[in-house]
Amino acid sequence: MERQVFLFDIEGKEALGFDTGLDSRAFARARFAQFITEPGLIVSLEGLASSVKFWKADGVAEHNTMVVWGSPFKGERLDILLHDNDKKDEALAAIRIWIRAVLALGKEQHSAPLGAPPLWPCAALIGGNRLNEVFFTPPSLAQHCLMAEESNKINNRYVHPDLIGVNAAAFTAAAMLYFIFTGAPAFSALGTDDIILHEDMRDCNFLPVRLAAPGLDDSLASLIQNALSQNPKKGGLPNGARLLEEFLVILQPEEISAKFSLPSFFRQISEADTLSLEKEKTQYIKTNTASVNTRRFVTRNAALLIGGFAAIVIAILIANSVIKGRSAMSTAGMEPVQVIESYYNAFGELNHQWMEACVIKKAGKDDINMVTGYFLIGKIRQAYEHTTSPFIISAKDWIEAGGGQVNLQVFGVTDLQITRQQSAGTELVEVSDEAKYKVDYTLWVPDMEGDSLQAGNSPPESFHHTDYVTLVQKKGKWRISEIVRNR
Repeated sequence: MERQVFLFDIEGKEALGFDTGLDSRAFARARFAQFITEPGLIVSLEGLASSVKFWKADGVAEHNTMVVWGSPFKGERLDILLHDNDKKDEALAAIRIWIRAVLALGKEQHSAPLGAPPLWPCAALIGGNRLNEVFFTPPSLAQHCLMAEESNKINNRYVHPDLIGVNAAAFTAAAMLYFIFTGAPAFSALGTDDIILHEDMRDCNFLPVRLAAPGLDDSLASLIQNALSQNPKKGGLPNGARLLEEFLVILQPEEISAKFSLPSFFRQISEADTLSLEKEKTQYIKTNTASVNTRRFVTRNAALLIGGFAAIVIAILIANSVIKGRSAMSTAGMEPVQVIESYYNAFGELNHQWMEACVIKKAGKDDINMVTGYFLIGKIRQAYEHTTSPFIISAKDWIEAGGGQVNLQVFGVTDLQITRQQSAGTELVEVSDEAKYKVDYTLWVPDMEGDSLQAGNSPPESFHHTDYVTLVQKKGKWRISEIVRNR
């Protein structure tokens, strides 16, 4: 066990000690004594029953450094189990016990004010005489002793900055299970004050479980995905206690004495499915990174300009552009194929107004949002850098110019192929006010590393898409009513 929490002898008896890392003078200056009155919690699990008792520090002793000590508890830190590659099965069993303990605390809260336990994995000791107890360290001791070392800040990867109560516990359980089953943390960014890490958690920016752990039990993968995707700012949070209970249904063996191993939660998948998932994973990482970085670039740079003249000018120009564009643009007189061609060509032109004119309802919403994002980035950069030069070249123009290195970012659609859809027989679908088409094309997206969208750093990424596009005719105008995309 690491030095921060350890068993040692004091006055002829065994004690559990928390190493503050401070000498006597530093201990006094830090007023650390105020933290030793805060209790910890020990949850004992016997079959389906449980009990909770408090743990309180008995005193402070000088043991090379100042050590806060109390009654002994024999166990192993959950984070050490979690990150030991040779103890994955033991770690999984420990997570099951941890979930049961958290649920037991929730039930006990109805009869006594216990307080919320710290959720960092390092703050939980799994053990006891029968290996059926969980010791939750007093929050202040956990923060000042167990989280003091830089290496232990990795525990922040498992705790959401905004969630509270059982929803926060469900998130932590899911983050630990994600690591156990995928071998990688769901959220890996660690920056100054964990800013990027917390942004990723709030944005649910992680590789989906089904791609990170191919073949994992579908129900378990779905539970982990749902628990990690909680966003308190959007409201409608799931029932955290129910998520934890559902985890137990899958993770807890029917017989208490039975042992589960990680492989038992996976099904075999074919080589073809493996290759398909790897391809989908690669594409997801690239497109999601582009989307997240675009959104954050707009947010951060717009904030810099929001109080300035440039932001006001941009807002007026964009508003006028949208109002005039919407009123003047129409697909009147255009055939369905022309509408489709102009919609996809508008990508590289950053003409989101025309794309809106080509659709009805919510068709193409994600496409229009993406193009609008790039359009706004261009306006913000022009104002911020005091230039009128564009920062994006359409993929079509780039290809026609021979491709290769260019001092602009490449974005847009090329290789557009439009095919009229056929019915189940051999005849083309013929409905006077509806037409269906299959659209094959290549989408080129800037390779955005970091938040800066620096031009010319690396070639664009290309993705082949097949869309099934439905158009309807209303008042003599053909417009796109649905886009179903196969990636």
